[in-house]
Amino acid sequence: MFFIMSKKDGKKITIADIYPNLSSEEQSDAEATLHRYLAVVKRIYENISEQDPKILTELRRRAKIKKRKGA
Repeated sequence: MFFIMSKKDGKKITIADIYPNLSSEEQSDAEATLHRYLAVVKRIYENISEQDPKILTELRRRAKIKKRKGA
């Protein structure tokens, strides 16, 4: 299975696009690592959502301010 992201123009981006110089095995390892990382991030998000959702509200507020400032 290949990890696929979409650009704004709808073009699919694969691990092979990001790391073209890696072998197929290395690309598979990179994809597996990315999936593990995303699973951890999801668990963190879910834990924060359950334990203290106000933290997420504050992070969203800060992100909006930062985006408006162009940072």
